[in-house]
Parts: sequence; C-alpha cells; structure tokens
Amino acid sequence: MTKQEVLNVLSRSGDWMTPDAVCRQLRGFHHRSSVYSYLFRLHRQGLLLRQTVHGRIAYQISQRGIERLQFFKSPIHHNSESLP
Repeated sequence: MTKQEVLNVLSRSGDWMTPDAVCRQLRGFHHRSSVYSYLFRLHRQGLLLRQTVHGRIAYQISQRGIERLQFFKSPIHHNSESLP
C-alpha cells in the first residue's frame, strides 16, 4: 500500500469512502487496522479530508491530495525515481 495507490482509490471515487471500502479497492491483502492508521496519517498530512458519514468515519481526497497525486504522475517525479 503506497500513498499513490491510496490517493488514486480516493480520487477515482470522488466521494466519501470508509476505510473498509478503501481497503477493498487496494490491490493485495492489507490488515484493516493498517489501512485505518494509514488513512489517518494521510489526513494529518492534509492529503485527505475526514468526517463522519452515517455514523462512520469516512475520507475524501483533499485539494492538496489531488496536487500530490498530480506530482506522482508528473515526469519530474518519474525522473527523480531513477536517480541514484
């Protein structure tokens, strides 16, 4: 589970998602508690918005998260990954 994968899932949704819904969209098996804590960490970084929806915590990508996702997809980011 990477930051880019999680931001992609929330970006594609365009709506509020519970951590369990995010977990189901991620490739591979991820412990539920790991997804919950990772989403909260991304929220603290300002990449996700967080609120209660129908009595459950839910997340949505923030404007800062959208900008970070665009950076991940940019040629500058891809070139920096190949540097020693």
